[in-house]
Amino acid sequence: MWNKEHRNIAEEKADFSMTADELFAAYEADEKASNAKYLDKVIGVSGKVVETKQNKDGLHTGVLKAKDAMIGGISVTMAKDKNQALTKGETVSLKCRCTGKTMDVVLVNCSKQ
Repeated sequence: MWNKEHRNIAEEKADFSMTADELFAAYEADEKASNAKYLDKVIGVSGKVVETKQNKDGLHTGVLKAKDAMIGGISVTMAKDKNQALTKGETVSLKCRCTGKTMDVVLVNCSKQ
C-alpha cells in the first residue's frame, strides 16, 4: 500500500456525475449499497458551497448543500496540486474521490471542473 502510485483524480474520467442532493440522498437511503457503488470511485458532483475553510495542511475544504441534510451535506477537500479556493455561495462542479459517509458524504482530492 505504501508503494501504491498516487492517483491523479483530475486526470481520471468520472465514474458517476450527479448533484450534491442526489449523492447525499443515495447515501441516506442505503449507505451500504452506496459504499458498494461509490466508494473509491471518481465522482463528478455539483452544488452550492455553504461553508469554507482551510485544514491544517493548508488545503481548501468546504461543504456542498444537500437539501435532505439537517446539517452539512457533502464535505469536500481540494487536491494538493489543485488547491483552488472555494467561495461561500458559489455553485461549483467538482471531480473528487469518494471515501464514504460519516455525518456528511466525504469527497477528497477534488478539483474544479
